[in-house]
Amino acid sequence: MKKLFFITLLLIFITSCKKCDPSNSTGGIVIEDAIVRVFGYEEGQNFITEASDYDKTIEVSFDGGINYKPVDFSNFSVFSLQTTASCSSGYDRTVVLNKADTTVNYTVTITECPTCKTSATINNWVLTKVVPAFYEESFSIKRP
Repeated sequence: MKKLFFITLLLIFITSCKKCDPSNSTGGIVIEDAIVRVFGYEEGQNFITEASDYDKTIEVSFDGGINYKPVDFSNFSVFSLQTTASCSSGYDRTVVLNKADTTVNYTVTITECPTCKTSATINNWVLTKVVPAFYEESFSIKRP
C-alpha cells in the first residue's frame, strides 16, 4: 500500500505542471564560452567590427570571467541587443550570417517564467567569428 501511495504521488508530481526553464543558449556564429565585458556601454543595437567603431573598452574572457583581454577585431566581431524581460528569463542568443545576401542577423529569443514579477534590462553582448563591416545587420527579439 505504501508503494502504491508513493508511486501515485511521484506520478502526480512529475506530470502535474509544466516547468519553465529559464536557461541560456547560443547559436549560429556566436562563440559559446566567450564573456563580453563593456565599460560604459551604449544601449540599443550594436554591430562592432573594429575598435574604432566604439568609444568604450570592449574585453572578452574565454576562461569563465577570470581573465579579460581586449577583443581582437581581426578575428572577432561583437553584437549587442538590449532587451527587457522578467527577472526569471532565459535567453537564446543567435547570430546568423548569410554570405549570399551579405547580411547578418542577431536574434534574442526570450523565455519568461512567471516566478518573478520585476523586470530586468540587459544588453545581450555576444562575440562572434569576424563579420565583414560591409554586411547589412538586422536585429530581432522573439518571445515564444
